[in-house]
Amino acid sequence: MWRGTQGDSYVGQWKNSFAYGFGAQVSPKGDKYEGEWLYSVKHGKGTEVYQNGDVYIGNYRDGKPNGFGKYIWADKSFFEGTFINGLKQGQGKWIKHVI
Repeated sequence: MWRGTQGDSYVGQWKNSFAYGFGAQVSPKGDKYEGEWLYSVKHGKGTEVYQNGDVYIGNYRDGKPNGFGKYIWADKSFFEGTFINGLKQGQGKWIKHVI
């Protein structure tokens, strides 16, 4: 396990001192990411569980949601569709959970 000076940690595959392949990271805020890495950047398929209870499941490119994915808010509302550079794009399915 690697532990950073800011309180983050990483467990997983490495290549030339970079997180590379499959691994899991916990950020200093408590966000947890498990998935694919490319040169220490989230890249490929992954799941991120945010400290506030929100979850993103899908594809990443250059550290941001990119491609098809599903963002689920803590109240169980969700958006499923395409993301580009971390933002929802185009058509998708947005369901608002009513309590």
